[in-house]
Amino acid sequence: MNTAAVKAYNEAIEKQERKRVQEILSSHKMPYDFEIDSQGFIKITVVDGDWKHDHIALRNVMREAGYINFGRHIPEDQEGGDDSFTAIYIYR
Repeated sequence: MNTAAVKAYNEAIEKQERKRVQEILSSHKMPYDFEIDSQGFIKITVVDGDWKHDHIALRNVMREAGYINFGRHIPEDQEGGDDSFTAIYIYR
């Protein structure tokens, strides 16, 4: 197996995916940071986002774009009782 060709292919796919996600977020005015891990999962971070206007909106936009939500991680060090919170959403 040509490992250099496989690596180049994987890098091209990741670049394509990165561009697509950036276009989706930008077109919906969602300035969130994201990364794509080594397994191809997209991790989008919403910092101090409102539950309705940020968190639910992101989930709807990504679902409409054909992505599957594999859950979210909410850091434990957040104060409770507020409508805004930070979370990392995982998609593929």
